[in-house]
Amino acid sequence: MEESERLRLGADGGDDHVSAAGPEDDEPESMQAILDSLGEVKDVRRGSVVDGVVVRIDPEELLVDIGLKSEGVVSTREVAAIVEDLGRRPLPGDSLLVYVVATESPEGHPILSYKRAASERFWRKAQLQVQQGEVIEARVLEANRGGVVVDYGSRAFVPISQLSTVTRVGDTEEEQAALEKQLQELVGQILRLKVIEADRRRNRLILSERQANRELRSQRRDTLIQELEAGQVRRGRVSNVASFGVFVDLGGADGLVHISELSWARVKHPSEVVRPGQEVEVFVISVDRDSRKIALSLRRAAEDPWDRVDEDHPINSIVEGEVLKQAQFGVFVRLDEGIEGLVHNSEISPQDRRILQEGNRAHFRVISIERDRRRLRLVAINDTDETAP
Repeated sequence: MEESERLRLGADGGDDHVSAAGPEDDEPESMQAILDSLGEVKDVRRGSVVDGVVVRIDPEELLVDIGLKSEGVVSTREVAAIVEDLGRRPLPGDSLLVYVVATESPEGHPILSYKRAASERFWRKAQLQVQQGEVIEARVLEANRGGVVVDYGSRAFVPISQLSTVTRVGDTEEEQAALEKQLQELVGQILRLKVIEADRRRNRLILSERQANRELRSQRRDTLIQELEAGQVRRGRVSNVASFGVFVDLGGADGLVHISELSWARVKHPSEVVRPGQEVEVFVISVDRDSRKIALSLRRAAEDPWDRVDEDHPINSIVEGEVLKQAQFGVFVRLDEGIEGLVHNSEISPQDRRILQEGNRAHFRVISIERDRRRLRLVAINDTDETAP
């Protein structure tokens, strides 16, 4: 009987022993079921780098589970390298990245090497630092026209464009010579850097000092914003001067001192009071953590001169002052920094007009003080008056 006919008969029930058996009684276990019962099978071969777990530590070897039927062996001669990376001796349960020297030895154990997996660990670490934006420190080994080479466990490069400690001005011979001098001065220094590119295929590792500084500043700003409280007095450095006020760097975050908060005296422009780079003490008025805005005061960090006006300029005392300006109702006179008085028109005689010109210095008598309202009334004294000093 031909094969096709036999198959037809079997399907029609003509073959008794085929039709009598149920489909699940004698069917062999499927290949998938066998694979599932064996669990995951790792593709571990000679020359591969795999993750393992320390199982046991013997005097002459470390047993590491890499997912094969028997544990792999790492020589104790490599323990020093493991200790250097971990900062301690390895313990059972520690994860190790290892290189497979051989999948089987005469004793039946795979032969593994921790040291020979160093390159894989290096690139994994670099790629992780790119993802996490971690800031690291590295020593400058050498400088060239394009930047500096640093020790990152291997040689890594920091381009000039990523160096914040170097200033590039122009392309003249003198400017290039100055730039090369700056680069050479970095050799041997420790820089804070951020890994911005780790391309293993091209063996390319690029670091940035500029991005590291931005990252560190951002971290310091977040910390500072949480620490600052209204009412504190802080020390900072003037980072910028504008027409409406000045910005003060508090060590990670800039706060604004409005022009009205610069001094107890009148201020026409902030440059009259401070200059960029100057160190100052400031009073924290408010901190908005949501908008990350900090309001500061320069004058509130200093003593308010009106607090001692009664002592410095008591009523009936004779004082010297500078005529600031003439107003419709009188003349304003500056006695001290932050202390101004008014000579009302009703107190000005015709002969006083000569001395009450803007910019003149003259003598006055204090006739009233309203400290709460910051008002001080004066009357001019002619220099020929015998009561003048």
